[in-house]
Amino acid sequence: MAKLTKFHAGVVIVLAASIPLAAGCAAHDDQGSSEKTPHASVTPPPPSPPPPSVIDVTRTPPDISGSTDTLVRLSDRTGSEEVTVIRNIKAGTIAVATECAGEGKTTIGIGQLVTYNIPCETAPESTYNEIGLGSTKHNVKITVTASPGIHWGLSVGWRPGHERPF
Repeated sequence: MAKLTKFHAGVVIVLAASIPLAAGCAAHDDQGSSEKTPHASVTPPPPSPPPPSVIDVTRTPPDISGSTDTLVRLSDRTGSEEVTVIRNIKAGTIAVATECAGEGKTTIGIGQLVTYNIPCETAPESTYNEIGLGSTKHNVKITVTASPGIHWGLSVGWRPGHERPF
């Protein structure tokens, strides 16, 4: 019997605690206020992260974490530019990572070693390429030619050794 009484007492307390809230809402609504008072407190969800965008893609230069030396790290660029001239690059592997966003293309030039096009889309795109060098190269000009409205980032790194492609 004592257990039943405690159970009923708990129910009475819960009901008694909820009555002033309902009465308060009804009294507020009867005052003719133009504002609606919600009957339940709703906490808005935290803002969702922004969808991938140009700013997110180019804020940080692309990853070349396998490289021993970092030669170039650029982010948040638009338009075309002669990035730099690297005076000496020893035999080894050059890593080139590029990110771009916007409709068009970006052309990457690594001196007289290689030039290649990257199609860019509205959603951010990333590419990673490696160039094996059998000997030291001098005065290697790094260039980026981008379509109007393209946002891009570029990283160039170097590490010793290189493997020939299959």
